[in-house]
Amino acid sequence: MIRERLLTSIVELRDSKSEGAGKISMLLKQLLKALVHLLFRTADSWDFPVSFVISHLKDSEFKVTQLPVDSAATDANNFVVCFLSILVEEFNSANLSFHARQQIKHLILKEEPLVFQIFQELMASKTNEAILASVFRCCSLWLTILSATTSATDCLNFARALYGPINRSELLFSAGLDCLINLFEEGDFGLSSGRDTTQLLDFHIQKLAGLQPLVMQLVEAHSSAVHRGFCWEEFAQNELMSKTALLLLTLTEKQMGNLWKRVLQAGEPHSAIHTLFDMFLFPLSLAGNYPLEESVSDLGVQIWFNVVDALPPICEVTQLNQSTLFIEDLQCRFLNAAFSKCRFTPDLEAFFYHWQSEQREQWYRLRSELADTFLAAYAHQQSLPFFVQLQARLRNLVDRYVMEEAFSDWQELEAIIFVFNSISDQVVHEVAHENHSTCQLASVVLSAAIRLAAYMNGGRSIFEGSTMVGLLLCSGTLVTLFRNIIPLLEPNKSLLLENDLVGFFLKCLVAASQTKGHKDVANRMASSSLKTIQSFIQELPLTLTQSERIISTLGVISAGPFPLSVNLEAQLWKCVGLLLPFCGSSISLSSLIHLRLEETKVNLECRENEQADPSSSHLSRSTKASVVTLLQPFVELFRGVSKTLNRMDDYTCDDAVDPPLPIIERAQIRESISRLLLQLVTYLTQSLTDKIGYFDPESIEMITELLKLGFSACFSSIMENPSSLHCHDSLLERTVELTSRLLNYTSDQLLPHSLELSWLVIDTLLRDPLLESRFSVGLHLLGTVLQHIDTAFTRLVVSVLDNSDPMLDFGPGLCLEHPFPPILMGLRAQDITDQVEACATFIHHVLDWQRKNKESTVEYVCKSCLLNTYESFVGDSTALFWRLSFTATFAGLCLPEWNTVDCCIHLCQRLLARLNDDNHHDVLPKVITPDFLFEIHAGLLLVLAKGALPRRLVNKYSDLYASLRIFFPDKQFALLRTLLRCTDHPSDWSTFVSRTPHHQSVTMAVQNAVLRANLSERNCFARGVTRSAAPLNTVKSAISSFTMACSTPGQ
Repeated sequence: MIRERLLTSIVELRDSKSEGAGKISMLLKQLLKALVHLLFRTADSWDFPVSFVISHLKDSEFKVTQLPVDSAATDANNFVVCFLSILVEEFNSANLSFHARQQIKHLILKEEPLVFQIFQELMASKTNEAILASVFRCCSLWLTILSATTSATDCLNFARALYGPINRSELLFSAGLDCLINLFEEGDFGLSSGRDTTQLLDFHIQKLAGLQPLVMQLVEAHSSAVHRGFCWEEFAQNELMSKTALLLLTLTEKQMGNLWKRVLQAGEPHSAIHTLFDMFLFPLSLAGNYPLEESVSDLGVQIWFNVVDALPPICEVTQLNQSTLFIEDLQCRFLNAAFSKCRFTPDLEAFFYHWQSEQREQWYRLRSELADTFLAAYAHQQSLPFFVQLQARLRNLVDRYVMEEAFSDWQELEAIIFVFNSISDQVVHEVAHENHSTCQLASVVLSAAIRLAAYMNGGRSIFEGSTMVGLLLCSGTLVTLFRNIIPLLEPNKSLLLENDLVGFFLKCLVAASQTKGHKDVANRMASSSLKTIQSFIQELPLTLTQSERIISTLGVISAGPFPLSVNLEAQLWKCVGLLLPFCGSSISLSSLIHLRLEETKVNLECRENEQADPSSSHLSRSTKASVVTLLQPFVELFRGVSKTLNRMDDYTCDDAVDPPLPIIERAQIRESISRLLLQLVTYLTQSLTDKIGYFDPESIEMITELLKLGFSACFSSIMENPSSLHCHDSLLERTVELTSRLLNYTSDQLLPHSLELSWLVIDTLLRDPLLESRFSVGLHLLGTVLQHIDTAFTRLVVSVLDNSDPMLDFGPGLCLEHPFPPILMGLRAQDITDQVEACATFIHHVLDWQRKNKESTVEYVCKSCLLNTYESFVGDSTALFWRLSFTATFAGLCLPEWNTVDCCIHLCQRLLARLNDDNHHDVLPKVITPDFLFEIHAGLLLVLAKGALPRRLVNKYSDLYASLRIFFPDKQFALLRTLLRCTDHPSDWSTFVSRTPHHQSVTMAVQNAVLRANLSERNCFARGVTRSAAPLNTVKSAISSFTMACSTPGQ
């Protein structure tokens, strides 16, 4: 047999001394791998594979469970370890079926006690370190496949054997760490073995704490390497440190609750537990900058999250005199270590210009995680001393800076502000609930922050000299702090004017916009300043003077010599929008908007000229980003205006800004916004030529967003005055023209985005039923969109007929009438799934359309559905667009994309439910025809016959059948029996399914597809899905049984 030959060859190679050891070792590994794969392929013929192979690998005079001590036996042990390692490695990586994997795993794990015994004996022996390290590595692999029934005593005995030799050398320490990590991850270290948990836990704590000397040696070696200028990759023992940190992380994930119990149950200080918790802090205590000089701080953060999450409430701490002090000391030591890690490096030149961008991103990510740890720690009372101490340091630093006018230690100042930023949400919450200690903390921090901002806003510019970049960072963090604590500023409104905080934000914004170098820092501070200004505008009252000052500053920045990033420009224009209702008559504001509008017009005209003559292009912006970049400022402008107008009724002010604007003034603001939007739409419409090459999906999405926000700012529920009415009519007229042109030029790729835009315009036109002129325009536009959907589906079906499957003979004279057969649609609809889903979504909007009655505030669905209203409007009596809607549903019924199937089935249910309504009985016979029932049932049968479906698809198809069986259930039952060949008696359906080549070929395809299901299973399915009184679970069961039967080979 192959097995015996392989084993014989392995033993002969093992005993051979004539060839080089390296060559024999490689040959042995390949032969052992072949033996393992033979085991996988012939698992049924092995009873105890591990003991069988080991008995052949060991010398004949030794039993399998005995441990050899001479040189030959040592070699035999080496081969045993090699075989056990290869067995697990190949099992983890082999491409096995689920059944085969479970069978082989059961076969291997039957001999788990034997393997554990071998490992323990090898660890206890006086073998050389290389073999022992191999044993450790092999153990680590085996621990990944521990069974749920692995003996806890085996785990404990294995751990005892492991702790002994692990600290002999770095080689054993590295291999042993892998073992411990997997043992913590997969086993429970014997804590569920039925013995005293405290005693067992003390044993593990004692052994793990005994590793501290090795860990401290690594820490000292790393500190020395950092002092000599080594990077993390250059540090020889970086892998050992990473593994040690991972071990501690795994320990805190699995045993943190037990460790805290041990701490709190101890009657007196327990040195080992203290040592272990000291080790938890080591990843965050390493010297050097993360991730350049050390790369384990991120693991240290996760360790601390696990420690804090398992921390018991203070009321559960019984030994308050010792346990509380221990917890407070631990919290403060960790928080101090975290604070040192969140500080910027003093060498910012190296940070921004020598570090790789990925390294900077890693550092920022670590800082964000540290912010979360500060917030988590603040929720515990034991951490309060750290934050009180930090508050005092902040006050002293600010006093020193104000007195000495020196910012030499900006890193500490910025880090302190960053920490208070991290806990600001919790501080605001507790101040609102009148927590005394938090109120005191907040008062001191707020006072120091305002003093610092006032000093920075003084006459002398601080954003210059050697500390300029550091102060940009510090100012950006301070500005963010003010944004986060706005609720604390509201009761102290006088402080805003006295200390001119708005002036400070504007000064930071100007400084950032004028910074030539360090654009990353400058953009971060500019973004923070703009966001804070937005928050102040929305949450706090500003004077007209402050508003004008903001507008003036924004205008200077917008026209400045340095171009703003897309994100900053968007935030700037949102500020303009928020202020526009208060400063609509401002000359600066009007000039700012006018300049931007002119720039947009010129750019769009240049785009048009560029398209006509590409060689005339003189613009630097990319074609793809053109429309998006040009419209983004106006999108944000309208977003800001909408926010302000929507909350105007609740806006109160006790200063120069008036109380809520009167209705007439708000109407004027809306009219001015309408005129601005009208100009933009006019420019866009004029820029459309016969080829719209620069209008891509992103551009149309941006136009849709522009109109959505613009309409929100323009239209209100208040009765429009004649002037506004005329302006709005002109705007809507231009918008309809723009939409129609886009639809005319739209390709299949752009259709989904054009449909979304079209519905926005249609809904706006139909919104007011009293304005009949707009209503009729909306219905005309609806007809245009439906015709485009009709064209798209017709084009798809024609392409299918030109290249149809010969098995589905559609015949040369097939009449193309809606709804198109699902089989036809399914052949090519997968190529346009986005378009199918967009069409279904559009028709959903039509079905869901509601309008508001002017006589009341209650929304109601029109008695006459919008599709019926449109067909009455155009005088169509054939229910064409009802049938077109079913074409859209049929296009998605047979597709594998879940989103499209879900959307189309849901639409089909909605259409069927609407047809069952009393108001649509006149449409019903025009839609639910014999052809309709034949096509939908045949299409569904071909889908279900492909085999077992996911549960969510079974549920969807069940809902569809439940909606479909409402109409003529007896006819549908007879049709299904005919399609499934459940009856030999002639019927009306027998003649119908054979009347054209198309019907014949579809019927044949269905009957061939369901051959695996027997007659009884087909009958049960037909009865289950058509019975009108059957519960939904019965329909699901019928579908599941039928699909399973179709996927099971016949007997």
